[in-house]
Amino acid sequence: MVNEEKVRIMTQIALDETKNHKKEISEGEYYKSDYIRSHVISAVWNITVSYFLFVCLAVIYHADYIFVNVARLHYEVIGFLVLGIYAFIVLLSILLSYLIYSKKYIKNKKVLDDYCSKLEELEHFYEQNGEEEVDDTITGA
Repeated sequence: MVNEEKVRIMTQIALDETKNHKKEISEGEYYKSDYIRSHVISAVWNITVSYFLFVCLAVIYHADYIFVNVARLHYEVIGFLVLGIYAFIVLLSILLSYLIYSKKYIKNKKVLDDYCSKLEELEHFYEQNGEEEVDDTITGA
């Protein structure tokens, strides 16, 4: 006999696993520090590559000026300016990434707690009714 409560719980769990919270469930096995650290490192890497490409494009765009004035440019000032801007952008991205992914981890934790409570509810349902799920195709019945 089909129990409607069991079917409802199993349907909610299946929807969470496949559609609603698939990403949150897969990311739920990380510790908070590991989750935040991996996303911050990813953000810093993306900022670094983007900034390097931007500087390369700026150099290419101003190549004629650079080649004409190669002896008169103040390379120390340009270097400090480029590195200073890079350091500021990286520090800002670290701070923002930390804040954003801390909030996201807390939100994911709530979703994961809800998912785990549904699993515990299903487990409690099986314990209460003394049922064990047996696949008839495996047992040959």
